[in-house]
Amino acid sequence: MSNVLHYTDPINGCSGFLVYDRADCRLAAGGCRMQPGLTVDTLRSLAARMTLKQRVLGTNVDGAKCGIDHDPRAADADAVLRRFLAWLGHELRLRYSMGCDMGTRFERLERLAAEVGIPSVKYAVRTAQELTDEEFQRRMAILDAPVRTRTVGQRRAGHALAHAALAAARADGRPARGLRVGLQGFGNLGRAAAESLAEAGATVSAVADEHGCAVQPGGLDVRRMLATDQSLPVPALLATARGKPAQALFDLPVDVLVLAAGADAMTGQQAAALPVPVVVVGANCGLSAAAEQILHERGVLVIPDFIGGVGGSASMEALFGPAVTPSPAEVLDLVGNLVTELVSDIVEHARRTGLPTGRVAANIAAAARVSPDHRPYGHSPYLTARRPPRGNRVAAAAHRRTAEQTGEAR
Repeated sequence: MSNVLHYTDPINGCSGFLVYDRADCRLAAGGCRMQPGLTVDTLRSLAARMTLKQRVLGTNVDGAKCGIDHDPRAADADAVLRRFLAWLGHELRLRYSMGCDMGTRFERLERLAAEVGIPSVKYAVRTAQELTDEEFQRRMAILDAPVRTRTVGQRRAGHALAHAALAAARADGRPARGLRVGLQGFGNLGRAAAESLAEAGATVSAVADEHGCAVQPGGLDVRRMLATDQSLPVPALLATARGKPAQALFDLPVDVLVLAAGADAMTGQQAAALPVPVVVVGANCGLSAAAEQILHERGVLVIPDFIGGVGGSASMEALFGPAVTPSPAEVLDLVGNLVTELVSDIVEHARRTGLPTGRVAANIAAAARVSPDHRPYGHSPYLTARRPPRGNRVAAAAHRRTAEQTGEAR
């Protein structure tokens, strides 16, 4: 069902691809990856994951993914990416809303797109949402607006991940104030999540990266950690924190473990012994299906990656869905509320049925209705102005389909 557009760089011959997972909506969204050895099969899988995120959130958007097989640190990386964006120009203006991914940054993509005459890598949103250029630019500018220490664009994904963790903890009977959180990963996603967790009153008591784990049971000084050079390894961020091996994070009895690093972050053995009641995954494929099943069988509440990592999609709904242009703070508030309602809906339905949360979320996505006749944004049932499903979204969809079929039969 996917549609693949193939590209060959005219200078060095490297390959690039744009994958549309489906053709059900007028807009498709997904990131741009620059990675040596990147294959079209990887992009197909990622594009399908993007469709899953959009459907479970309730937007009228298909999933997509693009990328180029090249080293982002190479001397000619900007030139290669610029030519790739120029080749994608028609799609970027009409159907493909591009975000950043491994090896790219949104600011860099926007700069290079402008250099080849593309107003924005998200200009297709303007087309599909039927906005004027002025309204589109006014809303896009909100991503560059600061909310405390970071811009909306820098905070949105981590903010969503933090609120997914807070909502899951609340569903497990654990309030935000004093919640003990262990965090794997302290890049852009992990840092933004740590900031929003701390703002909500949670205690980030351990942070780990590939270099080690910083532990402070009473709470790490997140503000000081955020002010340090991002290139520094986690063990070097705070002299007062106890340093431990990176894998020690999985032995700590925190209330919530947030996975914001790479894929397959936890082995089956670690999942079998994990002393944590709630696990929230933000990184793509951050938890294997086998590890997730082990945790479910042990009674651990797991929020899968296509829920914890839904922040980019949720922020577009928050930015372009409201009839009136929101303020920067309102965008983050809407993102937090959207994700909170989504997680609450999934957990409530999972408890009623005994199904794993990932299966419930997949069922919600499968039941979603989309149409090329409708605008991409403004449809999510988790907008605060609407009555949230409260665990009934799948049942409501089944009831609607039955009513439609009965009507057709008549």
